[in-house]
Amino acid sequence: MSKLKPMIILMIISGILILIAGIIMVQTGYATFEDNDPRVGLYIGGIFTIIGGVFLTAGGMIYLNFDSLKKRFFRTVGKVADAYEEERKQEKV
Repeated sequence: MSKLKPMIILMIISGILILIAGIIMVQTGYATFEDNDPRVGLYIGGIFTIIGGVFLTAGGMIYLNFDSLKKRFFRTVGKVADAYEEERKQEKV
């Protein structure tokens, strides 16, 4: 994990930069056709860039905290299974 940590942090930082670039693209590319300059492509491209930046940032954060999230998930699943088993035993009695 220690080898991947700088790469994951770089992924999160680049995701934030891509998100900022997408916001700037949307703000400058209003969906208009004035002056024979269609800017709809810039607007739509900015929206897709924002979506990509969000996925890149969220994916990096999830991967960075993957071990703790995995432990929490398995603990929760174990508690649910124990409760289900206990309820099943009480129904038989």
